Amino acid sequence: MAVPLEDSFKKAVTELLFLQLISERPYYIGEFAEVIQKRSRSALSIVFPYAAIYRLIERGHIEEIKKQNAPDGRRRQYYQITESGRTYLEELLCVYRKLTDGVAAVILKGGTEDDASSGKQL
Repeated sequence: MAVPLEDSFKKAVTELLFLQLISERPYYIGEFAEVIQKRSRSALSIVFPYAAIYRLIERGHIEEIKKQNAPDGRRRQYYQITESGRTYLEELLCVYRKLTDGVAAVILKGGTEDDASSGKQL
């Protein structure tokens, strides 16, 4: 059973994951699900990647490159990251780290209540 947090988390990090992968090498849409599932040790699965890909294209963060033959021999549309996408990826990574560090601090009681009253924000 999917927990609402799980669904929301996947939606929130999908663009981050796609940009990270595409920053390593060009990908075609069909590769994302398998690579994400494998790298996350089956903790994450992306069922419908098209909406995120189209948003990233529309915003200029990724672009289509010349069609190439995939490992299975089929001609596939590959995508690569743009300079705008690299900048956006760095921003997403900063926000992700800040949020996950903050959540970990709360769960692990790594901070103190005095930190919150002194004006520090997560």
